[in-house]
Amino acid sequence: MPNQELTTPGWIYFAAPLFTKGEIDFNLKLATGLREQGYKIYLPQEACAGITDPYQLYATCIRGLDGAGMVLIILDGTDADSGSCFEMGYAVAKGLPIVGLRTDFRGSGEHMGLNLMLTHSCTHLVLTQMPPLKAIESSAKITIVEMGTDPLSVLLEIFAQLPSAQLAK
Repeated sequence: MPNQELTTPGWIYFAAPLFTKGEIDFNLKLATGLREQGYKIYLPQEACAGITDPYQLYATCIRGLDGAGMVLIILDGTDADSGSCFEMGYAVAKGLPIVGLRTDFRGSGEHMGLNLMLTHSCTHLVLTQMPPLKAIESSAKITIVEMGTDPLSVLLEIFAQLPSAQLAK
C-alpha cells in the first residue's frame, strides 16, 4: 500500500536513511513485507519522491509523523542517520512507541553499540550482534539476533505484541 493510499491515521512511520541504492532497496523490501502482512506503512522515500524543496521535504515527513501510531527506525551505520534520529525525537515528544532495528553488527556508541539516547528512546530494540551477546539493561525490550537473521520475521513477532502496531492494520 503506497503512502498515497493512507487515509486513516495510525500508520507505522518508517524512519530510515535513504541515500544509497542499498538503503532504498532495503527500506522498500521491508516496507513491502510489512504491507503484505496488512500493516499500513508510511515510507518517506515514497512520500517525498519528486520533491526537491527542502521545506516541502520536511513538511511531508512531519505530516507522516503526525499521522503515525508508532515508528519503526533503522539504526544502522557507524552513527545512526541524523534525519531518522530527529524523527525518533519527534516521536518521543509525541509519546509514540518506537521499534528500533539495527542490522549492523558494528558497535559505535556507549550503550549496546548505539548512543544511549537512542537505546532508551525505543520501546523495543532489535540488535544484530556477532556473536550474539547477552542483552544489557535498558528501558527498551531487547531482541538480539544473529547476523543474517531476516528482520521482517523478527519485526512481525514484535508487532504482533504491540497494540499500536495492531491499530496500523
